Amino acid sequence: MNKLVICSFCALFFPLFSQADTFLHVAAYPLNAEQGYFEQRTLSGQVTKEFDAQLSFEFAGKVTQFYADQGDLVTKGHVIAEQDTQLLAIELTKIAATNKKLNAQLQLAQLEQQRLKKLSKQDYSAVQQLDQVNTQIAVLDAEQALLTANQTEIKLRMDKARLLAPFDGRLGQRFISAGENVAAGTAVVRLLEQQQSQVSIGIPTALQSAIKETMQITIAGQEFQAHALSKGANLDKQTQTLTMRFALPLNAKVYAGQLAKLKINQYQDKAGFWVPLDALADGLRGTWQVYKIVENNLKPVIVQLIYSDGQFAFINGPLNTGEQIVANGTHKVSANIAVNVVEQLAPRTL
Repeated sequence: MNKLVICSFCALFFPLFSQADTFLHVAAYPLNAEQGYFEQRTLSGQVTKEFDAQLSFEFAGKVTQFYADQGDLVTKGHVIAEQDTQLLAIELTKIAATNKKLNAQLQLAQLEQQRLKKLSKQDYSAVQQLDQVNTQIAVLDAEQALLTANQTEIKLRMDKARLLAPFDGRLGQRFISAGENVAAGTAVVRLLEQQQSQVSIGIPTALQSAIKETMQITIAGQEFQAHALSKGANLDKQTQTLTMRFALPLNAKVYAGQLAKLKINQYQDKAGFWVPLDALADGLRGTWQVYKIVENNLKPVIVQLIYSDGQFAFINGPLNTGEQIVANGTHKVSANIAVNVVEQLAPRTL
């Protein structure tokens, strides 16, 4: 009798245990309807300096020496390089000698002038000679003025033969070596200001309104709060973007030319639902679908993929707030199979 009761018990409950074992364990994601979403765009630019100059000599000449090299910090007025000034020094010596000669001639002419002034009162011929001496003195004065101008020019060229730093900064690329002859205006070295760094980024016109006074910019894994310096006045003909500049904090340790990234969140007025990206499954004919959980059974629903940020997808379809879908592992499920919800994920919002 006892054996009969045990057998009847097993026959009654074993089918239930077997049925429970056939349920697929899944994680459920509750749907929450949104009237819109923020679309994140990542734009790239590069670090620039407020002062970034390629320094050159104003006159042609041979570069004889560098007093600072690539990577060195220099202050305003620091001598970076120098040209050969030997020929200019010789010219100054010639001018000094010519000036002495003119001074001697001028002194002699002035003595003659004084003597002829006395004689002109008594002799008519002395008047004519006095006019000649006065003219000679005027010519000598003009020649001295010309020598003074030439002397000033040569001294200026000697000063310009020293390449000075126009501002505090760090030397970048050096374009020539000592001993080379360079033409006027040939770039010698690049000087970059160290204190104030900026970022230049091309912004599509459609995103111009999304630019705020302060934007977060990422450079080499570092995040900075950058201040917008301009809202873009000119449109780049090639990229069709507005070039905007952003000032980085003074303590930002960045280098000119580094890649900078700006993330912009733009609101899109379009209704839908946020779902985990893993909740999407391939549908028929290139469509997307999610699996809605209805009374522990899965029902495939065709949806439209509107936007994805890499982790979540914003979709639209015949779904409602409060309904649940399979959150992940959709490659293991199929339509109309029985499931057992073992985990509830929190819904994402804007």
